[in-house]
Amino acid sequence: MNDFEKYILENKEQLQPDSVDHRVWLSVENAMLRNKNTSYRKFAIVVLVALVTVIGLGAKYYMSQPKEELKEEKIIAELNLSQYNFTQQVNLKKQQLSNATLPQDKLDDVQILLQQLEFMDEQFQDYRLFIEENGYQEFIGEQIIIFYESKIKLLDKIQKEVEKINYYENKKPSNSKKVSISI
Repeated sequence: MNDFEKYILENKEQLQPDSVDHRVWLSVENAMLRNKNTSYRKFAIVVLVALVTVIGLGAKYYMSQPKEELKEEKIIAELNLSQYNFTQQVNLKKQQLSNATLPQDKLDDVQILLQQLEFMDEQFQDYRLFIEENGYQEFIGEQIIIFYESKIKLLDKIQKEVEKINYYENKKPSNSKKVSISI
């Protein structure tokens, strides 16, 4: 035991205060509580930031997913219409048309057909809503088959019109800039 420890043990009673000032004790408790509350606040902020980040990333992922084709594929599968390969045919024809170009001054010649295609996509959404609200009914399956057959015919018609315009453009070229068809 060293000298300091001996001194403390010998003078223990003289070193202890008779009483502790309650204001000092309260200030010590308040300081401890403030530190504890600050820790909880920091933890809550970290959790909140993490939660907002996760929600933001989830929303970004959800928004980046192709919605319509997934819904069409799901409906086709639910209605047991996959043997017709409708979505594959439509996607192939759309891909071929997306690579096609036209003279800008001839774009109006196919615009009405492109508007019909947009209308058909809206019509499919009506079918989807009907199924969600009323469940599958046989006549809606028949309507979807007719829808896809019509859509494929319309895409073929657009393709033929583009080929015809480009054929005549090659025969008598115009000075019009070539633009792609947005489908």
